[in-house]
Amino acid sequence: MAPAAPAGGHALAVELAALLPPRFLEQIPFDRLPHFPRYLKALLTRIQRAALNPSKDQERARQIAPYQNAWNQLQATSQRSPEARQAMEEFRWMIEEFKVSVFAQELGTASPVSAKRLDERLARLRQLGG
Repeated sequence: MAPAAPAGGHALAVELAALLPPRFLEQIPFDRLPHFPRYLKALLTRIQRAALNPSKDQERARQIAPYQNAWNQLQATSQRSPEARQAMEEFRWMIEEFKVSVFAQELGTASPVSAKRLDERLARLRQLGG
């Protein structure tokens, strides 16, 4: 479920809260932790660039929105098979990698990611009943 925007906070504070929820070390897989400095740097880069060119940030955010919305909808569903839960986790991290690719490409991604790959993963996830 997507966290609510902090009162009076920056709009991207929602992204930070989703990336680092309370007690995140209990929720984030250990093998994902080495990627967090890059995710946080990408978010910082996005914030800095959005201040300089908000319309370009909005254009890039529109590339992410369908996948973030799909993730939020999937989070609201209940009762998933272990395979569907695994596919959901993979999809979540693909979205984070896509954000790096879209907002801070110079940081590089851990694996190849694109809108096409996300579409394919989402279709597979929906087939699994995720």
